Amino acid sequence: MKHNIVITITSVTLLLIVFFFHESIYVKWLIVGVILLFFLFIALGTSFIQLNYFVKSINKGKNKGIALTFDDGPDKEITSQILAILEKENIKATFFVIGNKIKENIELLKKINNEGHTIGNHSYSHNNQITICSTKKLKEDLIKCNQLIEQVIGKKPLFFRPPFGITTPRYRRVLSQLNMHSIGWSIRSFDTQSKNKEVLYKKITRQISDGSIILFHDTQKITIEVLPSIIEFCKVNGINIVPLQELINHQPYE
Repeated sequence: MKHNIVITITSVTLLLIVFFFHESIYVKWLIVGVILLFFLFIALGTSFIQLNYFVKSINKGKNKGIALTFDDGPDKEITSQILAILEKENIKATFFVIGNKIKENIELLKKINNEGHTIGNHSYSHNNQITICSTKKLKEDLIKCNQLIEQVIGKKPLFFRPPFGITTPRYRRVLSQLNMHSIGWSIRSFDTQSKNKEVLYKKITRQISDGSIILFHDTQKITIEVLPSIIEFCKVNGINIVPLQELINHQPYE
């Protein structure tokens, strides 16, 4: 694990500093600098899922094609419209759903499944506390979401996308215990922040390549606006949009 390597390097560096520079007037500053650098690595590793610092995530596929993924649903208005676009184009996507939204959208979750899309776990609570809660509470949260999904579609998800893309050692332990895969992304659309469809389109299309996993949110109107253009771009350029499990060679359900 990268974190253990960083701990080892930091420890050895501190020992060398103390051994060789113990008489230097700069020894304290050197020690402080190394410690600050250590915490910088932790902050970056926690925040950037692609670094695989604490958790080995699947951030890009090895096969040809790209995969579309949608977070934070189901949403009665937006998810339904996205499903209509995907059905028209005969494209299968993956929806990472929030557990506490399922009870009010049971029929919509069934529709996602019945239309051949994949459903993944995006936590039950999806709040800021989930990133700092105990291993026990984190495990309970993920299990609760999985149970609700299984009650509706009869299948237990193995794909999990960490809320906010933040990972910690607790995620590694819990996902290992539940035999789940952490799914990241190679293209983050930032559709929750973008206000301009053309800017969003250019931002996404200039990054697309074989293996790309694109992160959208089925909670944003701009996603509905830009999705047909993204699909058309892929058509024109001979890029296949395939199910996530086909792109990464992993089964989505237990």
